[in-house]
Amino acid sequence: MYREESFNRFIEIIKERVPERGKITAVIGGILNMEKESVYRRLRGDVPFVFSEIITLARELEISLDSLIPENEEKSRPFQLKMVDYAVPEENDYSMLEEFLRGLKKVASNKQSEVGGALNILPQSFCLGFSKIYQFYLFKWQYQYGFSDTIKPYRDIEPSQRLKSINKEIQLASSKAAATYLIWDENVFSNLVNDIRYFYSINLITAQEKEELKKNIFSFLEYMEILAINGHRENGNKINFYVSNVTFETSYSYVEAGNYHLTMLKSFTLNDATSTDEQIFQRMKKWMQSLKRTSTLISESGQMQRIRFFEKQRNVVEKL
Repeated sequence: MYREESFNRFIEIIKERVPERGKITAVIGGILNMEKESVYRRLRGDVPFVFSEIITLARELEISLDSLIPENEEKSRPFQLKMVDYAVPEENDYSMLEEFLRGLKKVASNKQSEVGGALNILPQSFCLGFSKIYQFYLFKWQYQYGFSDTIKPYRDIEPSQRLKSINKEIQLASSKAAATYLIWDENVFSNLVNDIRYFYSINLITAQEKEELKKNIFSFLEYMEILAINGHRENGNKINFYVSNVTFETSYSYVEAGNYHLTMLKSFTLNDATSTDEQIFQRMKKWMQSLKRTSTLISESGQMQRIRFFEKQRNVVEKL
Protein backbone atom coordinates (compact mmCIF):
# COMPACT_ATOMS: atom_id res chain seq x y z
CA MET A 1 0.00 0.00 0.00
CA TYR A 2 2.77 2.44 0.98
CA ARG A 3 4.72 1.60 -2.20
CA GLU A 4 1.67 2.18 -4.40
CA GLU A 5 0.91 5.48 -2.68
CA SER A 6 4.51 6.65 -3.12
CA PHE A 7 4.45 5.68 -6.81
CA ASN A 8 1.19 7.58 -7.39
CA ARG A 9 2.63 10.59 -5.58
CA PHE A 10 5.77 10.45 -7.75
CA ILE A 11 3.69 10.45 -10.96
CA GLU A 12 1.56 13.28 -9.59
CA ILE A 13 4.64 15.42 -8.88
CA ILE A 14 6.04 14.74 -12.37
CA LYS A 15 2.75 15.98 -13.84
CA GLU A 16 3.03 19.12 -11.70
CA ARG A 17 6.53 19.72 -13.04
CA VAL A 18 5.38 19.14 -16.66
CA PRO A 19 1.86 20.64 -16.78
CA GLU A 20 1.48 20.21 -20.56
CA ARG A 21 -0.03 16.72 -20.56
CA GLY A 22 1.08 15.87 -24.10
CA LYS A 23 4.70 16.59 -23.23
CA ILE A 24 5.07 14.36 -20.18
CA THR A 25 5.96 11.25 -22.18
CA ALA A 26 8.44 13.16 -24.35
CA VAL A 27 10.10 14.80 -21.34
CA ILE A 28 10.50 11.52 -19.43
CA GLY A 29 11.66 9.72 -22.56
CA GLY A 30 14.25 12.41 -23.22
CA ILE A 31 15.58 12.35 -19.67
CA LEU A 32 15.77 8.54 -19.48
CA ASN A 33 16.61 7.97 -23.16
CA MET A 34 13.60 5.66 -23.35
CA GLU A 35 11.07 4.76 -26.06
CA LYS A 36 7.51 6.14 -25.74
CA GLU A 37 5.94 2.71 -25.18
CA SER A 38 8.30 2.03 -22.28
CA VAL A 39 7.36 5.38 -20.74
CA TYR A 40 3.63 4.64 -21.21
CA ARG A 41 3.99 1.33 -19.38
CA ARG A 42 5.64 3.05 -16.43
CA LEU A 43 3.05 5.82 -16.27
CA ARG A 44 0.25 3.24 -16.31
CA GLY A 45 1.95 1.31 -13.53
CA ASP A 46 2.39 -1.84 -15.62
CA VAL A 47 6.16 -1.63 -15.12
CA PRO A 48 7.69 0.16 -12.09
CA PHE A 49 10.36 2.82 -12.39
CA VAL A 50 13.65 1.32 -11.21
CA PHE A 51 15.58 3.19 -8.52
CA SER A 52 18.16 4.65 -10.94
CA GLU A 53 15.33 6.03 -13.12
CA ILE A 54 13.64 7.64 -10.11
CA ILE A 55 16.92 9.24 -9.04
CA THR A 56 17.56 10.58 -12.56
CA LEU A 57 14.05 12.01 -12.91
CA ALA A 58 14.18 13.51 -9.41
CA ARG A 59 17.48 15.23 -10.17
CA GLU A 60 16.47 16.58 -13.60
CA LEU A 61 12.96 17.68 -12.54
CA GLU A 62 14.13 18.94 -9.13
CA ILE A 63 11.88 16.62 -7.13
CA SER A 64 12.68 15.97 -3.49
CA LEU A 65 12.36 12.24 -2.78
CA ASP A 66 11.19 13.18 0.71
CA SER A 67 8.06 14.57 -0.93
CA LEU A 68 6.94 10.99 -1.61
CA ILE A 69 6.02 10.71 2.07
CA PRO A 70 2.30 9.82 2.37
CA GLU A 71 -0.19 12.52 3.31
CA ASN A 72 -0.56 11.16 6.87
CA GLU A 73 3.05 12.24 7.42
CA GLU A 74 2.33 15.83 6.40
CA LYS A 75 3.49 17.29 9.72
CA SER A 76 7.04 16.23 8.85
CA ARG A 77 8.13 18.00 5.66
CA PRO A 78 11.51 17.83 3.88
CA PHE A 79 14.31 20.41 3.72
CA GLN A 80 17.81 19.92 2.34
CA LEU A 81 20.73 21.91 3.72
CA LYS A 82 23.00 23.14 0.91
CA MET A 83 26.40 23.18 2.61
CA VAL A 84 28.42 25.01 -0.03
CA ASP A 85 32.06 25.41 0.98
CA TYR A 86 32.83 29.02 0.08
CA ALA A 87 36.37 28.86 1.47
CA VAL A 88 37.73 26.27 -0.97
CA PRO A 89 34.85 25.47 -3.35
CA GLU A 90 35.08 22.22 -5.27
CA GLU A 91 33.09 21.00 -8.26
CA ASN A 92 30.14 19.77 -6.18
CA ASP A 93 29.96 23.16 -4.42
CA TYR A 94 29.73 24.95 -7.75
CA SER A 95 27.20 22.36 -8.92
CA MET A 96 24.90 23.20 -5.99
CA LEU A 97 25.08 26.90 -6.82
CA GLU A 98 24.46 26.24 -10.50
CA GLU A 99 21.49 24.02 -9.64
CA PHE A 100 20.01 26.91 -7.66
CA LEU A 101 20.72 29.24 -10.58
CA ARG A 102 18.86 26.95 -13.01
CA GLY A 103 15.80 27.11 -10.80
CA LEU A 104 16.10 30.87 -10.43
CA LYS A 105 16.26 31.33 -14.21
CA LYS A 106 12.70 29.98 -14.45
CA VAL A 107 11.42 33.34 -13.19
CA ALA A 108 12.54 35.06 -16.40
CA SER A 109 10.16 33.05 -18.60
CA ASN A 110 7.11 33.42 -16.34
CA LYS A 111 5.10 36.65 -16.32
CA GLN A 112 3.58 35.76 -12.95
CA SER A 113 6.87 34.87 -11.25
CA GLU A 114 7.40 36.14 -7.71
CA VAL A 115 10.24 36.29 -5.19
CA GLY A 116 9.45 36.96 -1.54
CA GLY A 117 11.68 37.36 1.50
CA ALA A 118 11.52 38.10 5.22
CA LEU A 119 15.09 39.04 6.04
CA ASN A 120 17.27 39.61 9.08
CA ILE A 121 20.43 40.06 6.96
CA LEU A 122 20.88 42.04 3.75
CA PRO A 123 19.44 40.17 0.74
CA GLN A 124 22.23 38.20 -0.87
CA SER A 125 21.02 38.76 -4.44
CA PHE A 126 21.41 42.53 -3.91
CA CYS A 127 24.67 42.32 -1.94
CA LEU A 128 26.33 40.63 -4.91
CA GLY A 129 26.41 44.06 -6.56
CA PHE A 130 28.27 45.59 -3.60
CA SER A 131 31.65 43.89 -3.47
CA LYS A 132 32.76 45.04 0.00
CA ILE A 133 29.53 43.89 1.67
CA TYR A 134 29.61 40.52 -0.09
CA GLN A 135 33.29 40.15 0.81
CA PHE A 136 32.37 40.75 4.44
CA TYR A 137 29.69 38.06 4.42
CA LEU A 138 32.21 35.65 2.84
CA PHE A 139 34.71 36.63 5.53
CA LYS A 140 32.19 36.11 8.32
CA TRP A 141 31.20 32.71 6.90
CA GLN A 142 34.82 31.57 6.69
CA TYR A 143 35.59 32.84 10.19
CA GLN A 144 32.64 31.00 11.75
CA TYR A 145 32.06 27.99 9.52
CA GLY A 146 35.12 27.52 7.28
CA PHE A 147 37.03 24.28 7.56
CA SER A 148 40.50 25.83 7.61
CA ASP A 149 42.45 26.05 10.87
CA THR A 150 43.95 29.34 9.70
CA ILE A 151 41.90 32.46 10.38
CA LYS A 152 42.11 34.80 7.41
CA PRO A 153 41.67 38.55 7.83
CA TYR A 154 39.02 40.35 5.80
CA ARG A 155 41.54 41.62 3.24
CA ASP A 156 42.57 38.07 2.28
CA ILE A 157 39.06 36.96 1.34
CA GLU A 158 38.55 36.88 -2.40
CA PRO A 159 35.84 34.90 -4.25
CA SER A 160 37.04 32.77 -7.15
CA GLN A 161 36.38 33.92 -10.70
CA ARG A 162 33.88 31.09 -11.18
CA LEU A 163 32.01 32.10 -8.03
CA LYS A 164 31.94 35.71 -9.24
CA SER A 165 30.53 34.56 -12.56
CA ILE A 166 27.79 32.46 -10.93
CA ASN A 167 26.95 35.32 -8.56
CA LYS A 168 26.58 37.72 -11.46
CA GLU A 169 24.11 35.34 -13.12
CA ILE A 170 22.19 34.90 -9.85
CA GLN A 171 21.93 38.67 -9.50
CA LEU A 172 20.64 39.01 -13.09
CA ALA A 173 18.17 36.11 -12.78
CA SER A 174 16.77 37.49 -9.51
CA SER A 175 16.09 40.85 -11.11
CA LYS A 176 13.89 39.22 -13.75
CA ALA A 177 11.17 38.15 -11.33
CA ALA A 178 7.94 39.86 -12.34
CA ALA A 179 7.33 40.85 -8.71
CA THR A 180 9.59 40.98 -5.68
CA TYR A 181 8.75 41.92 -2.13
CA LEU A 182 11.15 42.08 0.79
CA ILE A 183 10.19 42.40 4.45
CA TRP A 184 13.08 43.81 6.48
CA ASP A 185 13.81 43.14 10.12
CA GLU A 186 14.28 46.66 11.51
CA ASN A 187 17.60 45.60 13.08
CA VAL A 188 19.17 44.33 9.87
CA PHE A 189 21.68 47.20 9.54
CA SER A 190 22.37 47.32 13.28
CA ASN A 191 23.30 43.64 13.17
CA LEU A 192 25.67 44.20 10.26
CA VAL A 193 27.33 47.21 11.91
CA ASN A 194 27.78 45.32 15.19
CA ASP A 195 29.43 42.42 13.34
CA ILE A 196 31.85 44.73 11.52
CA ARG A 197 32.65 46.56 14.75
CA TYR A 198 33.46 43.27 16.49
CA PHE A 199 35.85 42.04 13.80
CA TYR A 200 37.50 45.45 13.75
CA SER A 201 38.02 45.17 17.52
CA ILE A 202 39.96 41.90 17.13
CA ASN A 203 42.13 43.33 14.31
CA LEU A 204 40.72 41.22 11.47
CA ILE A 205 39.43 44.36 9.76
CA THR A 206 41.61 47.48 9.50
CA ALA A 207 40.42 51.06 10.02
CA GLN A 208 40.70 51.73 6.29
CA GLU A 209 38.71 48.59 5.44
CA LYS A 210 36.07 49.60 7.95
CA GLU A 211 35.71 52.95 6.19
CA GLU A 212 35.48 51.24 2.80
CA LEU A 213 32.73 48.98 4.14
CA LYS A 214 30.95 52.00 5.55
CA LYS A 215 30.96 53.72 2.15
CA ASN A 216 29.72 50.56 0.46
CA ILE A 217 26.84 50.24 2.93
CA PHE A 218 25.88 53.87 2.33
CA SER A 219 25.85 53.15 -1.42
CA PHE A 220 23.68 50.11 -0.76
CA LEU A 221 21.24 52.22 1.26
CA GLU A 222 21.09 54.84 -1.48
CA TYR A 223 20.34 52.18 -4.09
CA MET A 224 17.64 50.56 -1.92
CA GLU A 225 16.03 53.93 -1.27
CA ILE A 226 15.82 54.69 -5.01
CA LEU A 227 14.14 51.32 -5.58
CA ALA A 228 11.76 51.99 -2.69
CA ILE A 229 10.80 55.41 -4.08
CA ASN A 230 10.18 54.05 -7.58
CA GLY A 231 8.56 50.76 -6.57
CA HIS A 232 10.26 48.97 -9.45
CA ARG A 233 13.68 47.85 -10.65
CA GLU A 234 15.63 49.35 -13.53
CA ASN A 235 13.99 46.85 -15.90
CA GLY A 236 10.52 47.89 -14.76
CA ASN A 237 9.75 44.80 -12.67
CA LYS A 238 7.75 45.46 -9.52
CA ILE A 239 9.49 45.58 -6.14
CA ASN A 240 8.03 46.39 -2.73
CA PHE A 241 9.78 46.95 0.60
CA TYR A 242 8.24 46.48 4.02
CA VAL A 243 9.69 47.06 7.49
CA SER A 244 8.55 44.49 10.02
CA ASN A 245 7.41 45.38 13.51
CA VAL A 246 8.49 41.95 14.74
CA THR A 247 11.98 40.42 14.64
CA PHE A 248 13.02 37.31 12.67
CA GLU A 249 15.08 34.39 13.96
CA THR A 250 16.59 33.92 10.49
CA SER A 251 15.86 34.89 6.89
CA TYR A 252 13.06 33.22 4.94
CA SER A 253 12.48 33.40 1.20
CA TYR A 254 10.77 31.71 -1.71
CA VAL A 255 10.80 31.63 -5.50
CA GLU A 256 7.62 31.02 -7.48
CA ALA A 257 7.56 30.54 -11.25
CA GLY A 258 4.56 28.62 -12.56
CA ASN A 259 4.76 25.10 -11.13
CA TYR A 260 8.29 25.67 -9.82
CA HIS A 261 8.33 26.46 -6.11
CA LEU A 262 11.47 26.80 -4.01
CA THR A 263 11.45 27.64 -0.30
CA MET A 264 14.61 28.68 1.54
CA LEU A 265 15.69 29.17 5.15
CA LYS A 266 18.97 31.02 5.61
CA SER A 267 21.54 29.07 7.63
CA PHE A 268 25.19 29.75 8.53
CA THR A 269 25.16 33.27 6.99
CA LEU A 270 25.43 32.18 3.33
CA ASN A 271 24.05 28.64 3.20
CA ASP A 272 20.40 27.73 2.67
CA ALA A 273 18.12 24.92 3.73
CA THR A 274 15.91 24.47 0.64
CA SER A 275 12.75 22.61 -0.23
CA THR A 276 10.66 22.11 -3.36
CA ASP A 277 7.83 20.63 -1.28
CA GLU A 278 4.48 22.17 -2.24
CA GLN A 279 3.02 22.21 1.27
CA ILE A 280 6.06 23.97 2.70
CA PHE A 281 5.86 26.56 -0.06
CA GLN A 282 2.17 27.25 0.50
CA ARG A 283 2.68 27.61 4.26
CA MET A 284 5.66 29.90 3.77
CA LYS A 285 3.82 32.12 1.30
CA LYS A 286 0.75 32.30 3.54
CA TRP A 287 2.94 33.22 6.53
CA MET A 288 4.70 35.98 4.58
CA GLN A 289 1.39 37.40 3.38
CA SER A 290 0.18 37.56 6.99
CA LEU A 291 3.51 39.09 8.03
CA LYS A 292 2.76 42.08 5.81
CA ARG A 293 -0.07 42.95 8.19
CA THR A 294 2.46 43.53 10.99
CA SER A 295 4.80 45.46 8.67
CA THR A 296 4.93 48.95 7.17
CA LEU A 297 5.07 49.45 3.40
CA ILE A 298 7.83 51.93 2.54
CA SER A 299 7.93 51.65 -1.26
CA GLU A 300 6.02 54.07 -3.50
CA SER A 301 3.53 55.11 -0.77
CA GLY A 302 4.47 55.55 2.90
CA GLN A 303 6.81 58.46 2.18
CA MET A 304 7.12 59.58 5.81
CA GLN A 305 7.86 56.05 7.06
CA ARG A 306 10.36 55.50 4.25
CA ILE A 307 12.27 58.69 5.04
CA ARG A 308 12.39 57.81 8.72
CA PHE A 309 13.56 54.25 8.05
CA PHE A 310 16.45 55.20 5.77
CA GLU A 311 17.41 58.11 7.98
CA LYS A 312 17.58 55.77 10.97
CA GLN A 313 19.72 53.25 9.05
CA ARG A 314 22.15 55.96 7.92
CA ASN A 315 22.52 57.11 11.53
CA VAL A 316 23.30 53.52 12.53
CA VAL A 317 25.91 53.14 9.79
CA GLU A 318 27.42 56.56 10.53
CA LYS A 319 28.40 55.30 13.99
CA LEU A 320 30.48 52.47 12.53
